[in-house]
Amino acid sequence: SEKKTIMKRILFIFCIITMIFITGCKKKYEITFLNKDNTVLTVITVKDNEKISYPTPLEVEGYDFTGWSEEVEFATSDMTITATYKLKTFTVTFYDIYNKVVKEETVEYGDKATEPILDEVEGKTFIAWDEEFGNIKEDLDVMPIYDDKKYIVKYYDSEGKIISEQSIAHGKSSVVPEALEKVGYTFVGWSIDATNVTAYLDIHPIFEQIYYSVTFVSFYNDIISIDKVAAYEAAIAPTVPEIPLYDFKGWDKDLSCITNNMTVKAIYEKNKDRLLINDANYWLRIIGAEYDVTKTLLTADEISNYNDKITSNYAKTKVVSVEALAQVKDADYVKALINNYANMNSNPVYDCNTKALLTTAQKNEILNNRNLAHVPSSVTLQYGIVTDFGWLRSYPTNHYSKDYDMDRFQETSLNVGEAVAIYHESLDGNWYFVQATNYNGWIEKKNVATCSYDQMVSFIHPKQRLVITSNYMDIENVHVRMGQSFPLLETNDCHKITFPKRDSDGSLFLKVVSIDLSAEASVGYLEYTYENLFHQAFKLLKINYSWGDKDKGGRDCSSTMNAIYNCFGFMMPRNTNNQEAIPGFGQKVTNLTVNAIKQYKPGTLVFTSSHVMMYLGLSESGAPYLLHNTNANNAGCILQSYADYGPSKISAVLRFQ
Repeated sequence: SEKKTIMKRILFIFCIITMIFITGCKKKYEITFLNKDNTVLTVITVKDNEKISYPTPLEVEGYDFTGWSEEVEFATSDMTITATYKLKTFTVTFYDIYNKVVKEETVEYGDKATEPILDEVEGKTFIAWDEEFGNIKEDLDVMPIYDDKKYIVKYYDSEGKIISEQSIAHGKSSVVPEALEKVGYTFVGWSIDATNVTAYLDIHPIFEQIYYSVTFVSFYNDIISIDKVAAYEAAIAPTVPEIPLYDFKGWDKDLSCITNNMTVKAIYEKNKDRLLINDANYWLRIIGAEYDVTKTLLTADEISNYNDKITSNYAKTKVVSVEALAQVKDADYVKALINNYANMNSNPVYDCNTKALLTTAQKNEILNNRNLAHVPSSVTLQYGIVTDFGWLRSYPTNHYSKDYDMDRFQETSLNVGEAVAIYHESLDGNWYFVQATNYNGWIEKKNVATCSYDQMVSFIHPKQRLVITSNYMDIENVHVRMGQSFPLLETNDCHKITFPKRDSDGSLFLKVVSIDLSAEASVGYLEYTYENLFHQAFKLLKINYSWGDKDKGGRDCSSTMNAIYNCFGFMMPRNTNNQEAIPGFGQKVTNLTVNAIKQYKPGTLVFTSSHVMMYLGLSESGAPYLLHNTNANNAGCILQSYADYGPSKISAVLRFQ
């Protein structure tokens, strides 16, 4: 066993020696480290199974070291190990003008970033980026660089020439030139407001043409027209109104170059025609120096107002609207109207045929013919239209009182076309007691056609009427006097009217009658002008005086005035005492001397206690004149100087204006 122990010790020593030998005899290896470009970085020698120690790699610009081509811990052979690299990358961030990221891009070292497309920025022009990004070597923030946009603003004068040219930054204001001048115009500004320029602008001046008002007035200072005329241009004159017996000579100012507001008056002078005092044109020429004789003195509405004042005061005017009468009257009312005539025995009464003096019994027969005993307790009105010139009498008789021409039974006459309300019938059946517009009395039935209320109203208030303006006219063999009117159907080659006729049973029928266009007639009432007034008045000059219009070719004083004014639509009272009493128009006067009457306008009616005259104005010699119809010396309708007639007689006037 000792031997075994020795042997074991020897074997152990042998193993140790062997191992030392083996260890001392290991292989060696050469490890070559290469750079990125394959140049030698370093060479090391390591023994077999010896752990390799790797060198520090070289830094390569633009690259990051990523490791070695061989990653071993122990060498087992010669080796070549190469350093590996990766190209560096960088972040390039592009911003907009508002510092908002518009693009973020990863770019390898040395490469170029791709620029983004930016949105347009109002009023700005993109110039460049604040950093170069064509060779990226680091992370990069890239900002845009802008400049304000600029616009050319041009100002022009009135002829299109440039007076100012400016380069203006976006949103800024231009320098506005001073106001320009242009003859005949006012500079009001520029075509474009350049206080916030955002585009190229061509700016032109704005001028407002200067206009002046040229007011053309008549000889009487009434405005004819107002012309709006551009400065330095000529005014266009209007057609001037004609003034009877005056010639237009021009205007009182030059109209060729207007430089201010102006009033231009028409100039007239009397023509050289020789006129007589009994010619209407003589008077129109005279008053034409003060008044526009063609101007409307009262409108239709104003005349209607005048008529309302008449019909609203029957106690003073004795004028009614027949259609407005109460359609039922009691017996006492009708009898009172009939008995109002009580002059049977005031004067002698004569037979109209034999001219013999009537006896008391014969006069009582006339009174009995009034048929008062048969007036019903309740009288329902009937209506009629006068179909022929007819006397309106105090009693139902044609026998006359006092004198045939100054017949005191002759109240008035009714004209063709007048409406009447029928109250009563005479005992002999030949007479109606009627109420006309301005009178009541007895008229022969043969001169009246009965009709319904509606027929009457339709006839006296037609849509259109034809007014007779001659002294008289024969229509259908009937004497029609001035101022009467008839329903007008149409006017073409003639006037067609409806004319009242009496049928065999006494009722109304209307006949269509043609009136020549040349006849003295007016479609509608005449315009109330001095020209028309004087022409109508002078048509009656020299007609006979006829008390109560007994002679159909003549008139009395108040009827003469009625005929004239009826042509204009006036409802005139019949008698002078009622005419002067028209409320608001008539007035009492005293001491109306030759000088005092000059205060009144032409056409004013002048009254004595029982007479009426029309004041014409002053003659060429300065004397006031009257037109009137008088029975003095059987004169008829004449002209007479106021002084000659006698101012002391005048007690009232009726003014229409």
